[in-house]
Amino acid sequence: MYTVILDTETTGTEVEDRICQLAYLVLDEEGRVVEHYDALCTPPLPVKYDAMAIHHITPEMLEDKPACIDTEAFRRLEELSTPENLLVIQNAPFDLEMLAKEGFENRMRLIDTFRIVRKFLSDQPQHGQQYLRYSLGLYRKEPALIEALGVEVRAHDALGDVIVLKHLYEHLLESHSAGEMAELCRGPILLETMPMGRHKGRRIETVALEHRNDLLYMLENFDLDQDLKHSFEYWLEKTRDRVQVTIGFGKHKGKTPEEVLELDRGYLEWMRDKADRIPAELKAEITRVLEEN
Repeated sequence: MYTVILDTETTGTEVEDRICQLAYLVLDEEGRVVEHYDALCTPPLPVKYDAMAIHHITPEMLEDKPACIDTEAFRRLEELSTPENLLVIQNAPFDLEMLAKEGFENRMRLIDTFRIVRKFLSDQPQHGQQYLRYSLGLYRKEPALIEALGVEVRAHDALGDVIVLKHLYEHLLESHSAGEMAELCRGPILLETMPMGRHKGRRIETVALEHRNDLLYMLENFDLDQDLKHSFEYWLEKTRDRVQVTIGFGKHKGKTPEEVLELDRGYLEWMRDKADRIPAELKAEITRVLEEN
């Protein structure tokens, strides 16, 4: 079994953007680096300036470089893409989407360290790789690995990020097995702590009890990733019997449907029949109150 620790740099972050650098380390079962790849490649469109400002890959650096699919790094990655191997990426959907544009299909078991960090290192104020590099002291281990590999690393390029990611992955392995993490990443991960927003750092269960409408609003209006969506829905359902459903907006904000019924039945009927983006839980409660009265 091999573990592939991978990162890409791209021309940008939009639908049309493509890979301009592919880098990864290959570890054996003992965690030793047995192969490493760092390929600059010519994309089918120019590198955008906002991307260039992050990874510092200029057009001159890409002159005469092969296309991504023609690099030895890409060819070897396709060979490694088998179910017995592991693929470790920070924020995997982005890199996998970029690789898919080159025709790569991942068959390796996947560990997305961003998702794992949100689950197991929820006490960290931020979950980005560079923040964790310093907060966990990972940077102290980098010089020895860079020297052993005999490579030159530029700040924020793919190879530099892969070296950071290797040490982050090893930190996670101190308390969780690779198999456990890969299994978690196969489906939605249940989070217990809010990783963002004004309730950041609080237990999601507590937010579901005390600020329920905030979670409902985010579910209805935000493009949440699978873990946040699953976690919000789980804790809302788990706490349903312990809360009163209230209206979260408008002139009757904070009141229950029963309270509004006594004041303004027509408003409840309007919410049921015509109001847009009413949380399903609230709409069901309004419908129940109107039908029973």
